[in-house]
Amino acid sequence: MNLNKKSLLVACVLAAMSTSAFAASTTTSTTSTTVMNQDTPTSTGTRVMREQHATATSSTSVSTMKKSTAKSSGISVSVGVGRVGDYVAVPIISNQHQPPVALKTIQAVIDNDNFIKLGQLATVKQKGKWGVVGTDGKVLLEPQYLDIDPSLSADGTYYAYTKKTLEHINIDGSVISSGVDTYGEHDKDILARREMAKNLSNGDVKINSVSYPSDSYTAVSVKNKWGFVDASNKTVIEPQFKEVYTKFSEDRAFVKSAKGKTIAIDGSGNPIFESPTDDIDEFKNGLAEYRRHISKFNLGGFLSMAVGIGLSSQGGIYYGDAWNPVYDGVKRGYLDRSRNIIIDSKNDAVWPMTSYGTLVKNQGKLGFMNRKGEYIIQPGNYDAGEMDTINALLVLINKDNGKAGIFNLETGKQVNPFVYDSINFVSATRMVATKGESKYLIDMQSGNIVFTTTKDMTIDAFGGAYAWIHKVSNDYQLIDDSGKVLFHDKNKLISKTVPFRHGYGAVKSNGKWGVMNSNGEWVVQPMYDAVNVL
Repeated sequence: MNLNKKSLLVACVLAAMSTSAFAASTTTSTTSTTVMNQDTPTSTGTRVMREQHATATSSTSVSTMKKSTAKSSGISVSVGVGRVGDYVAVPIISNQHQPPVALKTIQAVIDNDNFIKLGQLATVKQKGKWGVVGTDGKVLLEPQYLDIDPSLSADGTYYAYTKKTLEHINIDGSVISSGVDTYGEHDKDILARREMAKNLSNGDVKINSVSYPSDSYTAVSVKNKWGFVDASNKTVIEPQFKEVYTKFSEDRAFVKSAKGKTIAIDGSGNPIFESPTDDIDEFKNGLAEYRRHISKFNLGGFLSMAVGIGLSSQGGIYYGDAWNPVYDGVKRGYLDRSRNIIIDSKNDAVWPMTSYGTLVKNQGKLGFMNRKGEYIIQPGNYDAGEMDTINALLVLINKDNGKAGIFNLETGKQVNPFVYDSINFVSATRMVATKGESKYLIDMQSGNIVFTTTKDMTIDAFGGAYAWIHKVSNDYQLIDDSGKVLFHDKNKLISKTVPFRHGYGAVKSNGKWGVMNSNGEWVVQPMYDAVNVL
């Protein structure tokens, strides 16, 4: 899905996450999840629902790469207290742990491998035009389009831009539809992708099943006064408001009354309460974020936060080592449907809400509050690290000794002591921990170390059961989740990779992109300017 010119969030998982649950912002991000994996200085880590768009000129010399048969020693070193070698294996997550149902539903859509089942492997770019290659490496659709997006339904069809219009096409290039109606279909596809990307990026998926008729109401203006109509365009709330600040959600909408007050109304138009500010979002899972205006703020000293998003270990990608934005100083708070302040904006810092709650900093101490405004992790002298929203885990750094540990966001208990120099989540069951000169890949369900390397090596996030290990932009190795080395680029011909998807990964060699399988064999020779595995 090449969406760089449309900045569209897509559901094809394979690249760098550009949105985050703890990216403090007063506006909703619409950054594309179809982040391009082109010859630009983007991170090699994975990010929310990113599509890889690789590059390539064919290179036969890469065929000299040798497959390694080396195996990990599978050292059963634990993550308990004491020296690394003396640890007793301690599980960090339960084998029975399951992600939220809503998140699993989203994963099912994203992990859809129907394109692969249809023999369609990737969209490819060559000489500025896009086409499609198959799982046998053959060209199915010649590069001829300015842009091409796989349909979110994964039915084997595409939305393709020509010089004149947007067309909905089959894999053979035959046109299903074009023009205005197709743009409408495409827009719905884009909106669905954006919603999934947003939910995955912050882990705040829908956790209640209550729905209200008013949630489908649409605001309309009549003679400079605002009201609402239902899905049949029937007026349900007479035009009477000066302004509408939010859509209806959970039977609440925020509007400006005739008297100029910012109020919450219900589905009948009745005023419920006055809002603390007009800078407020619609309700989600019983809470609405509001923001208090301040004349200035100091960015210095605010904490960083990286958010991990886990997907299926079968076909999806794990958005673990996300990004590390500096808290932006937005003075946010949260209130419930009855106007009770759950988390006050007067705290030093409040991060955006997730399904479990959010980070709150006050009087220089950082803690984690649940959605009821109760501290699950008591405030301490901490900095924030990554968050794994699949397993409800949060990395905190003890500022007294600079060491990282892990807390469970549901119980508030510390499940890993402050002993590592750094901790990153790279799959739903794997984490990477650095201590001294060594870096460990740890099975969080057993506590065992399954792979060990030096601290200067990078272990990327897993794509399914596979992950790349490399030193900066060379010495690439491919391992599985048991720590077995499947392939080693001993000739150092690989310069860039993206995580695997459905058993295939885009790989850059000699300036061009191709596609490899899990044995390190070229399925598509590196001859393209960009590649996006479907």
